[in-house]
Amino acid sequence: MRVSKMVRHDPQSMPVDELLYEEDAAGSAEIVTREDRFREQLLISERLNDYYIQVVAEIRASLERAEAEG
Repeated sequence: MRVSKMVRHDPQSMPVDELLYEEDAAGSAEIVTREDRFREQLLISERLNDYYIQVVAEIRASLERAEAEG
């Protein structure tokens, strides 16, 4: 059983699966908008992760070159 730390009635603290399919007064248009925002944030996170992986690889290579030189 998964337990989440959610503040009651705070959509920002809801688990994603509950947030995407929550039935509320806004209706299905709001659900689509939330899903679109979630997917956009996911893409941004993936790009940042790729960037950080590249940066770490460059730093390691730089350290290895410095170690080999001196």
